[in-house]
Amino acid sequence: MRNLKICVMALIIICFALTGCDENKSTETVGNQQILSQADVKVLGEYIVDNTEFEDYISQVDNEIFFSLFNLDEDVIEDAVFYSSTGATAEEVAVIKAKDGNGEAVMKACEGRIQAQKDGFENYVPDELDKLSKPVIFNADNVTIYVVCDDSEAAEKLIANYDNKEI
Repeated sequence: MRNLKICVMALIIICFALTGCDENKSTETVGNQQILSQADVKVLGEYIVDNTEFEDYISQVDNEIFFSLFNLDEDVIEDAVFYSSTGATAEEVAVIKAKDGNGEAVMKACEGRIQAQKDGFENYVPDELDKLSKPVIFNADNVTIYVVCDDSEAAEKLIANYDNKEI
C-alpha cells in the first residue's frame, strides 16, 4: 500500500512538472503575440520587407490605394502599411492595426484580397497562383500581418521570431 501511495505521488509530481513546461511554452507564444500586437506597424512592415526574399521589386503603396484594394474603410483602421510589387507578381506585404473590435473585418479583407489576386493572376500569370495558395495571414490581437511571397514558411518564421529588437 505504501508503494502505491509513493507511485501515485510521483505520478502527480510528474504531471505538475509537465504542465509547468507547457505553460512556459504558451507564455512564449503569447509573449510574441503581445510584442506583435504592440509593434509599430511601419517598423514591423519594413522589417518583414527587408528580411523576406521577393522575386519582384516591392515598394510602399499609398494608404488610399491600400484601402481601395482591401475594400476597407478608414474608420476601421488605426494604422496600416502596405507594400506591393510592380504588378508582375502577386507579392505583397501589409501590416494592419484595426481599431478595437474590427480585427475580424481586417482578416476578411485580407482573404478577399487573396481571392481578388487569384482572379486577376489566373489568366495573367498562372504561376503566381502558387504564392497565392499559401499566403501568410497572421493575427495578433488587433494587428494583422499579410504576406504573399515564394517562401511562406520563411515569412512565418520571421514573424514568429520578431522581438521588436531586430531593427
